[in-house]
Amino acid sequence: MINLNSEIHLTDELERQLMQQAMEEQARFKPGTSLKNLFVKLSQGRKSAKADAVVTREAKHAI
Repeated sequence: MINLNSEIHLTDELERQLMQQAMEEQARFKPGTSLKNLFVKLSQGRKSAKADAVVTREAKHAI
């Protein structure tokens, strides 16, 4: 949140503009963030698959 001095008063129009800018920024597509999230999901999937393979091998050796 923005700290404003008690002397600064936002007008309704300025407040609307700031809110609109914030909402547009939030909705804007961010390809870098999307790629990062994709790689995180892929790496978690690989880790999970490796863990499942280890558990399966250990279970076969236990029999």
